[in-house]
Amino acid sequence: MSLPGHEQFWQFSEQYYARPGVAQACLQLQDEHGANVNLLLLLLMLEERGLGADPAHFLPLLQERMGLFTQWRALRRRLKTRLDNEDYVQLLQHELELERWQQQELLQVLAQHPPRPGSGALLTYLTLLQVADAPLWQLKLAG
Repeated sequence: MSLPGHEQFWQFSEQYYARPGVAQACLQLQDEHGANVNLLLLLLMLEERGLGADPAHFLPLLQERMGLFTQWRALRRRLKTRLDNEDYVQLLQHELELERWQQQELLQVLAQHPPRPGSGALLTYLTLLQVADAPLWQLKLAG
């Protein structure tokens, strides 16, 4: 079984995130439950392929990087009204580069803990985050 490549994961993420309701659901899970959007997207991509991965394998990496991403997001949100559009777009572009980097790191973890046939990893991750109505959120993420 071949693992997804960096570019394949990025393209899937862009297309999946653009589905109606997916971005809103991802951001709400991020803001209210500490979900990592890139991990959500990776688990969704794997599930579309009939594969699953244990979300617990990714948690140490996500914990290690959480401060960087949280601080960057807070800075961008704080500066949004203070910057002209061009400067704001540059901040957003840098955040996208950070997201690409994180996706590469997630794929490295996936390579160390290869996915297995099956499903349920997304629901497991939502349950780990103690998301109430996790099955409903799984449907919202289905787009």
